[in-house]
Amino acid sequence: MRMNRFDQMRVRLWRPAWWQLALVAALAIAVILAVAIVATSLILIIAPVALIAVIAHRLFARRAVRPGSGGGSGARYQVIEADYEVITPRPDRSHPDERR
Repeated sequence: MRMNRFDQMRVRLWRPAWWQLALVAALAIAVILAVAIVATSLILIIAPVALIAVIAHRLFARRAVRPGSGGGSGARYQVIEADYEVITPRPDRSHPDERR
């Protein structure tokens, strides 16, 4: 009797038992719950810190502005106005090629 070499290439479907499906479902639920708990705890820690930082920035940023720094309450930078003039350099008279 000869063996068929191509018989090993057939795809065999594995059908899990009900307890294996329940175990996979329980594992998936546990992972989802763990991620949700970590995300919630991070939000509960980060949100107050961010809120305190924003409030501190608003309070201390207004105090840092000097009263005479340019008008309204929203002005933070002093504007310097000036007239600019472009000066072209004179040719150097000491160079021998430019004496002509």
